[in-house]
Amino acid sequence: MRCCDPTDAELGALARAGDGQALAVLLERWRPSLYATAIGLLGSRADALDALQDTYLAALAHVGELREPAAAGAWLRAVLRSTCLMRIRQRREVPYERVEQVERVGRLGRGEPADPVPGPEEALDRTMTREWVWHALGGLSEEERVTVVLRHFSRCTGYDAIARVTQVPVGTVRSRLNRARSRLAEALRASAEGAPTDHARMEAVRHRQWHEFYTALHERPVPRTYRDLFAADVEVRDAVGRWSGIERWSAHEREAIARGVRARIVGVLAARDLTVVEVDFTNPASAPGHCPAQATFVHTLVDGRSTTLRIHYPQARSSDRILKVR
Repeated sequence: MRCCDPTDAELGALARAGDGQALAVLLERWRPSLYATAIGLLGSRADALDALQDTYLAALAHVGELREPAAAGAWLRAVLRSTCLMRIRQRREVPYERVEQVERVGRLGRGEPADPVPGPEEALDRTMTREWVWHALGGLSEEERVTVVLRHFSRCTGYDAIARVTQVPVGTVRSRLNRARSRLAEALRASAEGAPTDHARMEAVRHRQWHEFYTALHERPVPRTYRDLFAADVEVRDAVGRWSGIERWSAHEREAIARGVRARIVGVLAARDLTVVEVDFTNPASAPGHCPAQATFVHTLVDGRSTTLRIHYPQARSSDRILKVR
């Protein structure tokens, strides 16, 4: 990799040609945007992380189908949205095989040809990053490896079908996939870390900025703490409220801080015009239900400052009293 960041087109072309590290760097670059989209669609950290990991594996399996390397970001977003849609449908208890049938009919209805489905070995050999994939699969247990190959590289992709082939309950299939998906996603991220980029440095800077912000706010909740990270006309929304302008928003948060609410950063994702901050809250004994336990803050940036902020709470209900804290 070069000392400065390659373009999406360059990374996409390299990934399509079989460069596993290029794909890893591309995925890491788009991770904040993909995760923010998943949070918006699914509303849960756990579900969003699972969808992101599924997107990583789908990208590994199908990067050879990327026709326009310069549109790699749009391709990844489409893969993620498809993954999220699948999860939403599964929540409604639509059988997996039926979902596959509906999606296949939809493709045919748009005039798209039905792709022939190869066997597992052939599918893996077609994968442009096959050497990386084979190496990564070698780090899984035999049961996890078989389950992943069936799920992502064969025609036997449904949970029920995999359960029949492997002769285990569907719940066991899901748990094996969850473990394997996490390990493969971590392996991809490790590949990206082996190629330092401007993005990695930017993310480290953003993490430090938000850590310093919370530290200063907890010590003394004053308005000027917000000036470096928020635009004067910032627009903030969550499931039940809306705040226009830095004064109204900072007053709202500072009131909670003054009551003893504390926020802890558990993760920061950063892109040029986006920052996603994962926060866990601790409420004071005098107000145990003041804030939800978790929140995901999605900041859209202009010139380094947040101009819009969307806040997502796991399973938040309109009847809940939700107050946000920095």
